[in-house]
Amino acid sequence: MNEFAKLRKPVSREQMMQLEQAVREMPGQVDIDELTSHHFADGIYLRQLFIPAGVVVVGKIHRTNHLTIICSGTVRVTTDNGVEEITGPAVFRTDVGAKKAAFAITDCVIMNPHPTKETDLVKIEEQFIAPSFEALETDDFKALETDIDNLEDES
Repeated sequence: MNEFAKLRKPVSREQMMQLEQAVREMPGQVDIDELTSHHFADGIYLRQLFIPAGVVVVGKIHRTNHLTIICSGTVRVTTDNGVEEITGPAVFRTDVGAKKAAFAITDCVIMNPHPTKETDLVKIEEQFIAPSFEALETDDFKALETDIDNLEDES
């Protein structure tokens, strides 16, 4: 059994950063941007990621609570309970500050919807992704959180 699958306790931020570095250094890794597609509708941005079987991806640090949708496939993903094997279709909440890793057992499609009227991908990333764990504690982030709450109130 894969060591990644044996974890039964939450993965620390330090462990996640170490895993991310190890994945970057692995030969033959896929470019996650090439596997990502972006969809827009009125006030909604949807990020869709295709992960081929056998690939490990490490996500970014999330600034907001949002949903993660496993549309198809089976994946081992880090959660608050450790590493869990999830087969789609499945939906779970990803909380502020989460940085997840996933190992695709089969080809997988994962989606994350976000409430925004923005369509510029750079601005969307600034809005929903923190550059570091330290950035989550800044006043700029707290102001952003207020802006997102206001957007939700408008709908």
